Amino acid sequence: MEQREEMDLRRCDAVWQRVAPDLNPYPEVRAAALAPETPCAAMEAERGVRQRGDSLTPEALTAAVEEELAARRAYLAHARCAGGPAGRALMQLASDSAGHACRLRSLYFLLTGQCYRPFSVCGQAEILSLCQFLRRRYQLAVESASQYDNWADGMEDGCMASNMRAMADDKRCQATTLMSLLESLLR
Repeated sequence: MEQREEMDLRRCDAVWQRVAPDLNPYPEVRAAALAPETPCAAMEAERGVRQRGDSLTPEALTAAVEEELAARRAYLAHARCAGGPAGRALMQLASDSAGHACRLRSLYFLLTGQCYRPFSVCGQAEILSLCQFLRRRYQLAVESASQYDNWADGMEDGCMASNMRAMADDKRCQATTLMSLLESLLR
């Protein structure tokens, strides 16, 4: 419903721009249109969690675990809708995200000496059109890869840093897979 209301506001604003360009009846619509949507901006808006330059903290790790589990749920939900080769690829990406969550939980234990129990074991994934979903997941994968690289750069422990770099590489592979899926859908 919110998406429909936002679209209606955009249409009304477009009409007002043609009819009376001096008026600004929907300033929030024009402000949103002027803000560039980059993968990082999309991530910050969606998660509101981290920016580049953050250090690896237990809180950051728990947020990353929750994000990977949310990604898994989203991939599974969309895999059911997609079916066929795209569905199988999304199932594999869901499996990869579950593996990332497990690895991050292990890193959390190494960092804190405590087991982390995820909060969002259950939850409803938002179902989008497949193209919109692939676009969003691509942006999230690129941002996650960058974040994992950033964390690896700040680590003194070489083993933990190599784990983070491996996860960053996995995220880049996921982004490539998502791009391929999107290309095949848009043919």
